[in-house]
Amino acid sequence: MTTNGRTDYSDLPRYAEIRSNQLAPLLARYIEVTDRYGEILCRIVDVLGKTPPASPRDAAARDLIADVFDFLYEARPLIIKGMLHVAYPLARRAFESLSLLVACFLEPKLADRWIAGKQVGHAEIRRVLAAHPMGEQETQTRDLYFFFSKATHPNRAYMARRFLGEGNEFVLGAIGQPSLAMSLDYALETLHLWFWFAASVVFRYRDVLSQSDPELFRTYHDAAEAAGPVAAWLREQFNHVLAEEQGEMRGLGSE
Repeated sequence: MTTNGRTDYSDLPRYAEIRSNQLAPLLARYIEVTDRYGEILCRIVDVLGKTPPASPRDAAARDLIADVFDFLYEARPLIIKGMLHVAYPLARRAFESLSLLVACFLEPKLADRWIAGKQVGHAEIRRVLAAHPMGEQETQTRDLYFFFSKATHPNRAYMARRFLGEGNEFVLGAIGQPSLAMSLDYALETLHLWFWFAASVVFRYRDVLSQSDPELFRTYHDAAEAAGPVAAWLREQFNHVLAEEQGEMRGLGSE
C-alpha cells in the first residue's frame, strides 16, 4: 500500500501537541522558572536597547547575549515535546556561546581576538573560565561540553533506534515515546545554563541596570532563589525515573 504522505505530514503538529500536553505538566516547575529567567533577560535587553555600547567589546557581548537567548529559547519547546535529539544542537550552541560570552567578560584579550575573527577553541575558553574566581571549574565546563556534544553528531550510540518496518510503520516527529529520565536530565542541564546566563549578564551590566531598572535585581534574586529547589527536584525526579526505566529494561531483557 502506498500513500503520498500528505496525511502523515499534516499530522506532525498534532503529534507534537499531544507530546507537549503529556510532558508539560511533568516539567511545569522547570517551565515556570525558565519563563522567569526569560523575562529577566528580555528586561535587560530592553535597557541595553536604549543604551549605546560602550566599546566594540560591549557590542560583541550584546550579540552573544542575543545568540544565547535565541538558542536556549528555541531548545525548550523541543525538550517539552520530547525531541531531545533535535534540542541537542541548539543547546550546545547556547552553551558554547554562553561560555564564550563569560570568557570575553573575564579576559578582554580573548574578546579582542574573537572580534577580529580569530578562532577561539573551547579548551581555551575552559582554561580562561577556570583561572578566574568568577569563572567555572574546568571539570564542570568540560562535563557540560561533553553532555551537549555527545548527541549532536550522528553517532550510532546516541541515535535513537526507530524500528521502522520492524513493528513501527511511522516514526517521524514527536510520535515516539521519549525517555522521561532523559527529558528530566536535559531540563536540569539547560536550567543550569539559564541560571549561569542570567547571573553573568546581570553582574556585567549591574551599573546601567541599577540606573535604569533597579527593581530588576530583586526580580533576579527571587528567580535565582527559586531555581535552586527546582534543580534539586529535577535531580531527584531524574534519579527516581532513571531507576524505574532501568528496572523496566532489565525486566524486558529477562523475558
